[in-house]
Amino acid sequence: MLGNGNVAALRSVLDRWKARHEQRGEAEILKVSLVHSPALSAATTQGRGELRLNLLTGALEVKARGLPAEGHYEVWLADNRGGASRAVKPEEGDRLIRLGMLTRTDDGWATLRTTLERASLAGFELDQAIIARRGEPLEQGGLLFGAPNLMQRAYFSAQPWSLTASDDEPRKSAGPALPFAFLLPKAAVAQTPSADAASLEQLIARGRQIFVEETFDGNGRTCATCHRPDNNHTIDPRYIAKLPASDPLFVAEYNPDLKELEKPTLLRQMGLILANVDGFDKPGVMRSVPHLLALPTSIDVEVCAEHGGKGDFCEDEAFANALGWSGDGSPGTGSLREFALGAITQHMPKTLGRVPQVDFRLPTDEELTALEAYMLSLGRSEDIDLSKLSFNSPLVQQGKLLFDVKENPVRNGEVVLGETANCNGCHQNAGANSSTTQANPTRNTGVENMRNPPAFLLDPKLAVDGGFGKDEQVSCGFSQDQTCYGNGRFNTPPLIEAADTAPFFHNNSVNTLEEAIASYNGDSFNLSPGAKTSSGKDRRVKLESSQVTAIALFLRTLNAIENIRSSNSLSRKSMDLRGKNAKETLKLAMADTEDAIEVLQGGMLLPYPEALARLEQALALERKALHTEIGPIRNLRLHKAIALKLQAKALMVTEQP
Repeated sequence: MLGNGNVAALRSVLDRWKARHEQRGEAEILKVSLVHSPALSAATTQGRGELRLNLLTGALEVKARGLPAEGHYEVWLADNRGGASRAVKPEEGDRLIRLGMLTRTDDGWATLRTTLERASLAGFELDQAIIARRGEPLEQGGLLFGAPNLMQRAYFSAQPWSLTASDDEPRKSAGPALPFAFLLPKAAVAQTPSADAASLEQLIARGRQIFVEETFDGNGRTCATCHRPDNNHTIDPRYIAKLPASDPLFVAEYNPDLKELEKPTLLRQMGLILANVDGFDKPGVMRSVPHLLALPTSIDVEVCAEHGGKGDFCEDEAFANALGWSGDGSPGTGSLREFALGAITQHMPKTLGRVPQVDFRLPTDEELTALEAYMLSLGRSEDIDLSKLSFNSPLVQQGKLLFDVKENPVRNGEVVLGETANCNGCHQNAGANSSTTQANPTRNTGVENMRNPPAFLLDPKLAVDGGFGKDEQVSCGFSQDQTCYGNGRFNTPPLIEAADTAPFFHNNSVNTLEEAIASYNGDSFNLSPGAKTSSGKDRRVKLESSQVTAIALFLRTLNAIENIRSSNSLSRKSMDLRGKNAKETLKLAMADTEDAIEVLQGGMLLPYPEALARLEQALALERKALHTEIGPIRNLRLHKAIALKLQAKALMVTEQP
């Protein structure tokens, strides 16, 4: 197997999670959110809960609220390794442990407190925690579900004080032991740094294999059907036009059982996918396919002041990650781990009945963990520090200044427009995070208010996309007589990869990077809630065309710099491989080199002609290396290509240490 993700990127994600977890002062506490899961729950409920397990003492607390008033509820732990399919949903053969009944309290909560008995848990691994109706089989009565994520599994299995034995015998360690840490499913992370890198590489490789090849017994699609590794893990109309008619992407065109799965005209002309983000009982909306690059930098959820943060908008307390275009694109707790559950149910079924284990098979815990690792290893693991970059073109440097000034200046009591683009407030360091909250800001920037949206010109009967949430609204978007579901807010994407991933916005309504920047001059943004901060400061934009060009050249340069970093990383990896794996990795490196050339040329003005020439020379060497069978000669060509790409970067930007 071959993992084309970045082990160092995944390791940095794990290290940051570890630091945040330990800062909270509860290093021994495992927390698992429990919520309704469309793929697992027996009935819909707005209830939610949390499991807290002290891995030192075995003290366990489960609290839930919002459960249906009728009936009684109990808490279960599940080890899914015993079932025939090993799926995440409990099935016959799984090991199940009943912890007891929830007791309702006067404050509206239902609570269970108990202490686990180590002897009764020998050989047990905690794959899921479940709240179910009393007396009903879990597959029929399970309401709220939750599972440890990759970070928790890796953290508790990698610590020197952790007991990671799979049986009931404690492993000897130098530090204090956590008697119940053996419950955590292991995440293929060993104890020594060298072995750790190897095991992470294996985990990423397994995730990539699932991502690219696994159909989950569905309609033939895989995760890579829409998130193409050779196209920045997304698709666009130009890419789609090159695919054969038999490609699984077009299954709605040749399978009568799935003719309503997509809207072929919008898929082929605009690259839009039908998504039932508000539930399968509501009209689907048309969305572009978000790329999966640099996910670790973009999925932290804003926390408002009420919950101890700095944000002006409180996301759902059970909402784990900001995913999908509306920030709530994952089912269940909203975690990246559960993202695959929603994708399989939505995009991969054999029929629109979408019956689990009939129209598709549910993934296993092992598959979900591997997919999570793979997706977290793609692209950058950190944002670029713009304060350390000085661009060698005055055009690009001016674009940086326009981008980086956070607020409109005020002179003589009047707001002055045109001296800044106000980008930094929501896209700090050209990433996806608010400069105030350091997390992903969902915002209503008026995209749905744009006049003559292309998708609606092609299909006037489409439902308006309400964005985050499922609350019913009226007078939605440009169409004042339609109902939509949501509060109008959408996720903020990173901009470093923007020039690579056109068209733009959640509905592909804007064609080029320059047009996307210019769209903020219009009323759709300047009259939207996103045009003001939570404190009422003005974010309106009024840019001259020359300023739009400067900002676009700045973003194109950032994109090319990231392409160079990624391409060189893949080229180095390719030099350590042989045969098919070496060529596959080199092709991906070449795709990044080609992207760097394309994004620099795409703006028509060429601030870095010398850098472009070196990139083209590097690409020519990579093409020769691809067809060179003699290893030393091949690697020599790649070394020269890497050097040329670094020269191109140096011609574009000066970086302070």
